[in-house]
Amino acid sequence: MYDEDFGGPYAPPERTRATRMFPARSRASARGFLVAKLRAQAAWRQLIFESHLERKCLLVLLSQHAVVDVWDQPPQITYRNQDGKLKPHTFDFLATLDDGKRIAIAVKPDGLVERNGFDREFALIRAQTAKQFADDALLVTDSSFSAAEVRNAELLHMFRQVEDAEADAAVQQVLRGMNREMSLGQVVAATGLRGRAFRAGFKAIFDGTAMTNVSVPVTEASMLLLPEVR
Repeated sequence: MYDEDFGGPYAPPERTRATRMFPARSRASARGFLVAKLRAQAAWRQLIFESHLERKCLLVLLSQHAVVDVWDQPPQITYRNQDGKLKPHTFDFLATLDDGKRIAIAVKPDGLVERNGFDREFALIRAQTAKQFADDALLVTDSSFSAAEVRNAELLHMFRQVEDAEADAAVQQVLRGMNREMSLGQVVAATGLRGRAFRAGFKAIFDGTAMTNVSVPVTEASMLLLPEVR
């Protein structure tokens, strides 16, 4: 990404770490990639997805403050199915949390899970996933997150694409001076930076600098609190 603070040249994102690639075009799914800067890495990186649902899952993962790294299409594992046959499985994502735990994630539509009984198959996969690979495994479906969570994650991803150190610093200054609950709109108004400050304030919420209810759409009316110091 272009670094406006230092006037540096454009640096292309690093390629995906995916161990399994798929054709770029398909009538049955929406395949593509997005670019993100993960907390565990210094550079921007491509992350691939194979469906709309996988993209939503990836965006929600990236919005979680506890998630420091996401490996798309991590190395394949093997497990024995209900018939005792050895089968391969590739998780869609492997998320690393800030406490070091790794969560392997399989993404499937609710309808497919119900029709094919994949929840039973996944129980076998989860039980046989080695701790050296992941501490736990999670099945994510359409019902795993709300429309508001996806909407917030979409906006956060868009806002993070443009780095604005001046707006970030201005919002942080207002937040440090807070001695009462303030709306995001009030924080924005105090900086005089309008849309730039809204984007910075939105990012501050998901970066853990400010707190609000993120189970509903974050707007200028969202009331902000400072996190408790432990």
